[in-house]
Amino acid sequence: MINLLSDETIDKIAAGEVIEKPVNIVKELVENSIDAGSLAVSVEIKGGGIELIRVTDNGSGITPSDCGLAFTRHATSKLSSIDDLNTLNSLGFRGEALSSIAAVSKCELITKTKNALLGNRVVAEGGHILENSEIGAPEGTTFISRQLFYNIPARRKFLKSETSEGAAVFDLMEKFALSHPEISFQFITNGKTRLSTGGSGDIKDVVYRIFGRDVYSALLPVDYSEAGINISGFTAKPEFVYRQRNGELYFVNGRIVSSKAVRTAIEEVYRNYLMQHQFPFCVLYIDIDPACMDVNVHPKKAEVKFDNDERIINAVMAALNDAFNEKDLIPTVDLDYGFDKKHVITEDRDNEASNERIEEAEKRVDTATDNSVQEPLRIKEPERIKEPERIPEPFESHRVEQMPEVPKAPKVVQPTLFETKILSDEPIRRYRIIGQVFETYWLITLDEDLYIVDQHAAHEKINYERFVKIYNATDKAPGQYVNPPLAVSLSPMECECLERYMDVFEKLGFEIESFGTGSVAIRAIPLNLYGFDKDEFFQRLLEDLLEKEGVYPPTAVMEKLASMSCKAAIKGNMRFDAIEMENLMTELMKLDNPYNCPHGRPVFIRITKSELEKKFKRIV
Repeated sequence: MINLLSDETIDKIAAGEVIEKPVNIVKELVENSIDAGSLAVSVEIKGGGIELIRVTDNGSGITPSDCGLAFTRHATSKLSSIDDLNTLNSLGFRGEALSSIAAVSKCELITKTKNALLGNRVVAEGGHILENSEIGAPEGTTFISRQLFYNIPARRKFLKSETSEGAAVFDLMEKFALSHPEISFQFITNGKTRLSTGGSGDIKDVVYRIFGRDVYSALLPVDYSEAGINISGFTAKPEFVYRQRNGELYFVNGRIVSSKAVRTAIEEVYRNYLMQHQFPFCVLYIDIDPACMDVNVHPKKAEVKFDNDERIINAVMAALNDAFNEKDLIPTVDLDYGFDKKHVITEDRDNEASNERIEEAEKRVDTATDNSVQEPLRIKEPERIKEPERIPEPFESHRVEQMPEVPKAPKVVQPTLFETKILSDEPIRRYRIIGQVFETYWLITLDEDLYIVDQHAAHEKINYERFVKIYNATDKAPGQYVNPPLAVSLSPMECECLERYMDVFEKLGFEIESFGTGSVAIRAIPLNLYGFDKDEFFQRLLEDLLEKEGVYPPTAVMEKLASMSCKAAIKGNMRFDAIEMENLMTELMKLDNPYNCPHGRPVFIRITKSELEKKFKRIV
């Protein structure tokens, strides 16, 4: 028997696709505030957002005639037909947010447009409007959600602790502040201000406030354009790493999204700079024609798909590589902590340890610095600022001029070495090889810095670059025939991938023929890359091409080249004389990236003269 569901049941089911936890409500409401042209947005939560969520903005407001309609499913001012998706610039468009929130919580909306004498107040519970009346109110909108899932106890019990839910909202507010630095954001939880930005439009200012001085000082600018794709923002020097992907922040047309293509591109560029299980920090802004992507993949609008992933991958990789070009990427050692310990971030924002970040952020909000230009790496201790004003009540004015002003982050002047590639022709003529220690490391002085070189990593990188050039210059590598041919069964998706990238396999030396439906016969395998058992390398290569949408050269190939480079390189505990060191250094200096071996380990580390003098108490 087929039953026709009631409107109330339909609303609750639909709400479940959009609202699973408090952070979903905050995301929908703040996106509405941004779409309304707000220059200031305040978010307050209590009980992790389960007890209360209040979002106040100074945007355009909602007209009285639209107030009731706003709570109707699929009612939106941002689309009139499906064709509008091709030119969509707003963050919201599905028209499900307010109806979904009202279906699972007790809501109140207070809003007023610029030219209206009075505002409107709408009260809704469980999907039903209980009140819609005129009221005195400031320009803008305040939306309040109370007692989330009060009418669906089964879903409420699946919520995490108040601390975890609040941490998720805090993480989202940081991303909003980064995605729209021109908007002043304020975030309050249980009466305490955790985040407050000035809305100056300065991305680095927001990065400093959220992530602190270490990240701020490691930033490299990104500015790249190619065939309708514009990429800007910042990426950190490779010495600053995360243990998870939390530091990979990117926004597409102002949206907080997830994209397999963008993530793949970022990690491919950093693969040669970072060790395994390390991830970079970056804040990238990708602008592209809305017609070239699909934002309607999921009701939460958290994922975006592009019509041409390879185009996006290549553009992001080019942008990051361009940011690294001609930059000094040698890590400087702090003799108290070491560069690796000082700059590895191990946070997990999805567990309750995130509460430590909230406390850390509270300290940053309580702290500000003056705007004077500082000497390199000598940043004055910040002065405490006044506690930001509390979030305005719904009937209080919340215009931009009444938002608390947060002082700007300090203007840090970076050392010259940070801006210029130190290992280039002009400065390298000044270096002096002191000698070898432990028959593994070389000591080199340049200007007022001491450099330590790992001889194995240096030779490994030289070999790697040589192997890569040979690989790229070869139209078709020689293959080694196998008898009998190797039969491999493939899924339909793998068959399509193999057909699409057959030239990649042939370039390596594979000879592959169709062997019936869903099977192929491998008659030859690469000669130079021989060493994997049977079809292991073929399967790895196919998996890479499937996973990374044709990133070239494939990771499996590069890993094999790295393995060959390592085996062919000189090892530690091998004595070298000055002439041999000089020759190897000359070759190393010719590389575009001499800073890391193909496995991500550093080739060089630097100890400054001033750091040594501090340890010997010559300076304080």
